[in-house]
Amino acid sequence: MMKKTLSILIIALSAAFSLRGADMPVERIFVSTDREVYIAGDMVWCSLFCLNGEGKLASASAVSYLELISSEGTVVEAKVGLLEGRGAGSFRIPITVPTGTYRLVAYTSANVNEDGTPWMAGSRILTIFNTLSADRVKDGCSIVDDATYKSMNKEVVASAGDLVFNSTARVRKGADVGVLVQNHGPLADFSISIYHEDEVVPAPQDNTMSSFLKSIPSGAHPHFTGDRALEYDGEIITAKVSGTMSSQTDYSVTTLSSAGSPSNLYIGVTDNDRVRFMTNNIYGDREIVCEVSTLDRTDGSIEFENPFIYPSPGELPKLSLNKSQYGDLSARKAALRAEKPLRIDTLATMLRHREDLLLESSPRTRFHLDDYNRFPSVKEVLIEIIPILSLRRENGENVMRITVTDGTEAYRTRVGNLLVMMDGVVLTDLDLLLDFDAMLLEDVDVYQQAVVCGKVSYSGVANFITKKNYVTALSFPANVRVVDFKGVSYPVAYYGEAPEGEGVDLRQVLYWDPSMRVEAGGQARINFRAPAYSGSFRAVADGIAADGTPVHHEWTFDVE
Repeated sequence: MMKKTLSILIIALSAAFSLRGADMPVERIFVSTDREVYIAGDMVWCSLFCLNGEGKLASASAVSYLELISSEGTVVEAKVGLLEGRGAGSFRIPITVPTGTYRLVAYTSANVNEDGTPWMAGSRILTIFNTLSADRVKDGCSIVDDATYKSMNKEVVASAGDLVFNSTARVRKGADVGVLVQNHGPLADFSISIYHEDEVVPAPQDNTMSSFLKSIPSGAHPHFTGDRALEYDGEIITAKVSGTMSSQTDYSVTTLSSAGSPSNLYIGVTDNDRVRFMTNNIYGDREIVCEVSTLDRTDGSIEFENPFIYPSPGELPKLSLNKSQYGDLSARKAALRAEKPLRIDTLATMLRHREDLLLESSPRTRFHLDDYNRFPSVKEVLIEIIPILSLRRENGENVMRITVTDGTEAYRTRVGNLLVMMDGVVLTDLDLLLDFDAMLLEDVDVYQQAVVCGKVSYSGVANFITKKNYVTALSFPANVRVVDFKGVSYPVAYYGEAPEGEGVDLRQVLYWDPSMRVEAGGQARINFRAPAYSGSFRAVADGIAADGTPVHHEWTFDVE
């Protein structure tokens, strides 16, 4: 029955993968960031607006791919989840990138299916200086004299939309600041950043929200190749499988699980020599484990495919270098060093995002092993501490069973088909668990209710939790692959809280909200703490109104 169900599913998915032409959604992504100028090592916070062919927020794709590209190639890859056409994420610029200009592009699987790259109209130019190295992007910089540099000015984008910001021109160092935002037009959905603006002039932008919106009608009818699956629910992780395959049984499955998160369990669908996992987005960087039960345990091979496409950045403006930039860049370098003692990384606020709640709503019984007499073997732990789990031998293999009840304790029975995990990773070979040092186990979580994952159901779940995520250090057979996985970036905002650590407050970014919404005729308030140094600061709001028109507003103020 299992084979028949999977065969039907494969046929349906194959049909979906071959969608072409009008069946493909038109998607265009505009990228806004917290700043335009960075130094190597800085965090980049970004906000994505995914629009359809009508210029309205799209709801098709659930994940987007970001690449930071210079004329020499991609230097950063990241993934950002999309929810109702909006996304937020972050990445850190490597300290090894050379000084120059870069293009930050975002695309979806629908964009990958297009011929050409008209979807890059919403990309963003970032200016990056490396304060630790003299390396520069090849042919990407030019040295200009003092007079030329002084004549250069940052381009100011004209205001658009009906937002009014009740801001002040001067604030005191360390003061609490409040800004009232009023919307005299339709609902506005925008990002807003408040950051220190020094004398470093960024390379000119070649895209604005206004120009991006104008580009959609002319590029809304692309030719689609249909080579890549659409990602409506989350990232589709694909792996190529090679080696000897045994004959499938009704119970053969391919699993993908994530170390540290038992809810990140997915059942794969095999298509010739590839297996696909339809995820709801796996967030954060973590180790994932793929097991193909029908693959030979000695000569099998599993290779995950790279979802990034490494497009050309197109024409990039040259970065003008001048000795007058030295002082401002030194101040930025000092601010970056001050982030850790000020505990800046603890001030981010998690935003709404897609989550896979496989086990989150299921009641569990936790056995914290330090509350009991410790035993050196897992078998002894099961016998002495967790009697609702039992081991037995069937057909020469160890099998674990679980005691289930009808809830009133009137009916109890032991059943098989138990999902056994270690640190959230599926273990079909129980010898790996039984050979593990039980003194390294911290907890055992037991779920005595049936769990359904995809087309597969389990009578219960037992998750053996180690003290330091030791599961990925196990010696798995060849039909299991463990890889470092770069997941979807957690969407976060920084609402201007004051740092809690020690040191001088040298924050460059005072406030960042990637998805602020103000209803038609409504208002909102922005609160933030001014830093401990004097300087000029700029606030930039970028977004789109409910009627499809651009929203943009900038203002400056001084901290004294």
